[in-house]
Amino acid sequence: MDKKLTKKTDELIAELTADSADFEAYIEKNAGSLIEINLIDFWGKMIKKSGLTNGNIINRSNYSYYYFYEVINGKKIPSRDKIVSLILAMHLELEDCQTALRYCGKSALYPKLERDSVLIYAISHCFSLQETNELLDKEGLQLLK
Repeated sequence: MDKKLTKKTDELIAELTADSADFEAYIEKNAGSLIEINLIDFWGKMIKKSGLTNGNIINRSNYSYYYFYEVINGKKIPSRDKIVSLILAMHLELEDCQTALRYCGKSALYPKLERDSVLIYAISHCFSLQETNELLDKEGLQLLK
């Protein structure tokens, strides 16, 4: 994750999809451009960035104590809604949320989807989980679970 990335994503896609693509050669050639995801380190950095205690985050996210520790220890991959709830609880930035979603294999928030627009707005304006659910409800959209 801390490696300096040498190629842009679209360049890597072009190499992988080329008719002459050789996967082993691609991996060897692009080792410096590939990231290694360590969820334990990632969540640890996010908790530190938030400046909150684990207890505060648990209370703000409506996570159970057990579930929270399963997530931050990399033993459980949370749902998309649970990731957004955690980001809201920690008052992190939209880019942190998009990274967390990507690292956990979930789709990024997409501003052309109404519900995702609400979530992007809420994260960008430091809404709490409760305030976000109130806005979702007001718009007639599914609440964060």
